[in-house]
Amino acid sequence: MRQPITAKLTEELKLIQKKWLESDRQTQDVIFYREFAPRFAPLFAELPLHGWIGERTRFKAIISVLGFSWQPVALMAAWAKPDYVLLIGSKESFNTRVDGDSVQDAIKRISEFPDNLLGFRQVEAEDELDIYQAVRNFIKDYHLKSHEIAVDPTGGKKSMSISAGLAGFLSGAWIVYVDYGKYHPIKRIPVAGTEYPRLLDNPLEVFGDLQFQRIWEAFRTGNFDEAGHIAKDLSLKLYESREADAFVLLARGYGAWHRFQFDTALNSLEKFKEHLGRFARLGRWPWCEKVLSVLDDHMPVLKKLANLTGRVCKGKKPGSIEDGLPLILNHLSAAQRTLNYHQPGAATLLAYATLERYVDLALWTCFKLDDENPDFSNINLDMNKFHETGMKMYGKEGYKKSEPSGPIGLGLGVQILATLKPVLMPVEFLKSVSRLMQHRNKCEYEHGLCPHTLKEKDVNLHIKGVCKLLCDTLRPMELNIEKEFGKYRFPDF
Repeated sequence: MRQPITAKLTEELKLIQKKWLESDRQTQDVIFYREFAPRFAPLFAELPLHGWIGERTRFKAIISVLGFSWQPVALMAAWAKPDYVLLIGSKESFNTRVDGDSVQDAIKRISEFPDNLLGFRQVEAEDELDIYQAVRNFIKDYHLKSHEIAVDPTGGKKSMSISAGLAGFLSGAWIVYVDYGKYHPIKRIPVAGTEYPRLLDNPLEVFGDLQFQRIWEAFRTGNFDEAGHIAKDLSLKLYESREADAFVLLARGYGAWHRFQFDTALNSLEKFKEHLGRFARLGRWPWCEKVLSVLDDHMPVLKKLANLTGRVCKGKKPGSIEDGLPLILNHLSAAQRTLNYHQPGAATLLAYATLERYVDLALWTCFKLDDENPDFSNINLDMNKFHETGMKMYGKEGYKKSEPSGPIGLGLGVQILATLKPVLMPVEFLKSVSRLMQHRNKCEYEHGLCPHTLKEKDVNLHIKGVCKLLCDTLRPMELNIEKEFGKYRFPDF
């Protein structure tokens, strides 16, 4: 740790300091109040905050615990130059007199703080809840944000100091106090003139890694909102919050993507990437290179998804299977990801939706059949072949012959596509499609009074089946589905 910087005393102050050292305790208080502090406080106010590296931070408000030693409280107020000050003390500490003046007047005189902005709150030393409430009300009354506040808990009784420190930490405040560079070897007292402002090391500098582990674990289980909440809370409590701020953006970005909010995801991850570019190297964050390498694939993908969903919302659909493929692969990736989060029911719905989108895309781009308002006059459908396909899907006993009519659901869409263009829906996939439809109808989000929990291994087979269908049918188009699919996988947090 760096050596603290203390004030360089003038010759006049050195003489007063010598006089102070040679006096008894009661006389020392008078000398400090009348002679030393008025000349020393301006020098103290210019000192750097020991324990903080970087530009001098400014506190909008400071909360100090007042004990029988009023001097540190006055010096800290003089150093911080905040907009608001709250002094918390017991009845005994507020009744202290300094050379005939009240302790409040003494603090105001040395700190030169405006009378109307200096608040006092008398509490019982043993009433921690009263101290917590006083801190909370002060923050609320002045609409203070966490990093705008400093708490100096070093005065007062132990219970008061600990209570104020805890309230400050939970509020995200900086914990500061007045330390001393020298103690008198015989009198065993801190020497006036060696004071300096010090920042108490944040325990999250050591224990914060536990919070970061919780963030990663929330990512791994798909709890992106939880990851964001943990990161935001950590950001409010760390003195240096940039790494936690990065996780807030990361959670917001991937959480929005997981919810198919592509514009929001793109905006958040662009801000995340910019944030890393500015601060990651300074912080030497070990995880950022891995995430950045994934973003190189994800940013172009998100831009495509944002553009595609924008066009769809305006009534325009992709002009080719290749153009609309990002919508299919994104859903398939969401199905696999959701299964990894141990949500087989939701994963089944997503696998079903992936196949449905593939069929809709194929029917639209190949035959201009709209799934919601299909015009069957545009197609030449061999009804005998159509019914044969239906029987292969559902079995002779399960299939009921009927003319196709809209809107087009998955079953009808598969039957039409397999009839018109079997290269895009080969007959060998019809049974697996039928099983997926049956499982989808049985999952807890669909039909039936009693919910049915699907087995993860069965859902995994459905996802693999959809993936194989895409790989086999689109390979002639020279589309490397497996390679493209990899671009949609979230980082392995």
